[in-house]
Amino acid sequence: MVVIMEKMPVQLTELITHVHTARPVSGPLDLLEDACSTAAELDELADHLIGHFVDGARSAGVSWTQIGERIGVSKQAARKRFLPGDIPLEPSTLTEKVFGRYTPRARHAIVLAQDNARHHHHHYIGTEHILLGLCQERPSLAVSAIQAAGIDPDDLEGAIVRRLLPASDEVPDKPPFTGKAKKALELTARQALRLGHTYVGTEHLLLGLQAEQTGLAAQVLTEQGLSPERVEAEILRLIDEIRARSESVLTSDGTPQP
Repeated sequence: MVVIMEKMPVQLTELITHVHTARPVSGPLDLLEDACSTAAELDELADHLIGHFVDGARSAGVSWTQIGERIGVSKQAARKRFLPGDIPLEPSTLTEKVFGRYTPRARHAIVLAQDNARHHHHHYIGTEHILLGLCQERPSLAVSAIQAAGIDPDDLEGAIVRRLLPASDEVPDKPPFTGKAKKALELTARQALRLGHTYVGTEHLLLGLQAEQTGLAAQVLTEQGLSPERVEAEILRLIDEIRARSESVLTSDGTPQP
């Protein structure tokens, strides 16, 4: 049985108002462009909304066949849509499609993850390598949140290294992401959207690693006493402090202080 919700959280009139107020002065083509951008953002939100509940169904033991039947597609189509696909990692292939909203520091943390996989002679890039990259990307909001939670990033880095698997026999030039690392990156984007942020920063990478609870990164973070709730609270507090500092340098009419 299909249940139709009486009222959606967002109404069409609200979206129209949002488009009209996106720019101080807008012509018909500007409004059309902004409407297309808004629609693209809604498509991404919709995918992550469905993905959130697909993840919940999978955690509850629901099969891909059952999921496909409920959303009206085949088992193969459901898996292809909601399992993370191949993500290029080589610095020259940090594509706009995958990493377009990543900040420079977040992108560099991904490059450092690749470097860590090679340095430790691993034929894959796991969540642990991404966490190592985050610890080494300084200064960053992720590192600041870790420190604010009472953990020395150097100690965290050491804890990760101690949990690494032995070196691989052969290491490719472009080590691929593991399935758990791909999922963590997908959850990274979801964390940014959940917080209402239009960018993906190191802080969202940290939250994404924690959201992928089966990854080694999440296990090490938990062992170090860094719960998702504690980390998110510190991130939000730090963001509020950054915003407050930015606002403090503006005059009452919104122009920068000399």
